[in-house]
Amino acid sequence: MLGKTNITTLSEGAIVTEIEDYNWIQVQSGVFADFVAAIFKNGYLVAITADGTVVYTTDGEAWQTHMLEYENCRLNDIDWDGNDFVLAGGYINNGKKTGLILRTANFEEYVELNTENSSDSETNYDTEYHAIYPSNGKYLVIAERIEKTYRYVYAYAGDLVNAWDRMNRLHAKNETNGVAYYVESVTVAKNSSEMLLHINYYAQTNTTTTWYNEIQKIDNKGTFTHLHNIKSGNIPVMNVYECKDALFYSSMMSTDDYKIVKVLPSNETNILSTGQNFFFKDGVYFNECQLFINSHEMLIVKKRESISDKTLDDLIEIAPELTMNCITKAFGQLYIFGNQGVILKSSVETNNEEAIIVQTISAKKALQDAKKYTDEQYAALEARIVALEKGGSGNNG
Repeated sequence: MLGKTNITTLSEGAIVTEIEDYNWIQVQSGVFADFVAAIFKNGYLVAITADGTVVYTTDGEAWQTHMLEYENCRLNDIDWDGNDFVLAGGYINNGKKTGLILRTANFEEYVELNTENSSDSETNYDTEYHAIYPSNGKYLVIAERIEKTYRYVYAYAGDLVNAWDRMNRLHAKNETNGVAYYVESVTVAKNSSEMLLHINYYAQTNTTTTWYNEIQKIDNKGTFTHLHNIKSGNIPVMNVYECKDALFYSSMMSTDDYKIVKVLPSNETNILSTGQNFFFKDGVYFNECQLFINSHEMLIVKKRESISDKTLDDLIEIAPELTMNCITKAFGQLYIFGNQGVILKSSVETNNEEAIIVQTISAKKALQDAKKYTDEQYAALEARIVALEKGGSGNNG
């Protein structure tokens, strides 16, 4: 019989119990843009959208929004430096794309921080900041930079007020004459001491275009290490994320070659899973479980379990008609932020009419289990019929 199945409740700071239904309540965020990052620090749960909107709450119930008043504003990252929140992105300034870094303590008043390097000239300038990482009173910043119409990715280290102490280009460092380099996308994952970057870019000549996907790691001192580089098609085939203070990346080398790789502090890499198209976007450690999400599903890896033992059948479908982007824990619950202003809050209530029921096992697995059970029963029945027929034949002879 298919029906309610006991699963483990993910309840922070409580004894793990088992319930029959585990729900997600869809929160009314008041915005309709796509969330790109979220953080829970200093009593604030904050999420930012790609179009420059900040959504925040101090109790998980009442949400407030603030739209940044910059032309074509885009936000990519948010972090906490011990005193203030810092936001990174870009906007259009006098008709030109310009990197944007803001500081705020309460999400009502913002201070824009500019550096001398943000606009060296009309031909060399920062167009966008993809990530900001506070460390030891200074900041590491991942910047997309124009140099004579080419687009590169740089890592900066500095105090956000004066000129950068140090800047390093992270890719295409040995370019040859006649080759132009253009960044297509940058994604970043952070833990307590390092950042992991995926850079998707292409090199172009008069006759050819070659696409690349690079994985770079940068520690909190600004030292970066090249980990991986593959040529690929013109779509991103890698993603980076964090869980339990560890950094991971997913790669798709071909349509049937999938990997999940864990990056160790020693810069060595450990392949955890192959052949499974999980393609996770984010992760969180909650109640001694590692939780990973992709666009629509979640994978739960409990204590003493391993990702290497998991298959697509272990995915729990959460948002089949929504798109999930990031997950974080706050106020003793889990919060998932997705596209079009969607916020899902975990709940153990079973009588909430607005709750989105998490399937305790995926539909595929449920059907497979049902089919397996039916096949086994059918096979047993056939064997019994054959045995009876043989017995009957023997008696008639």
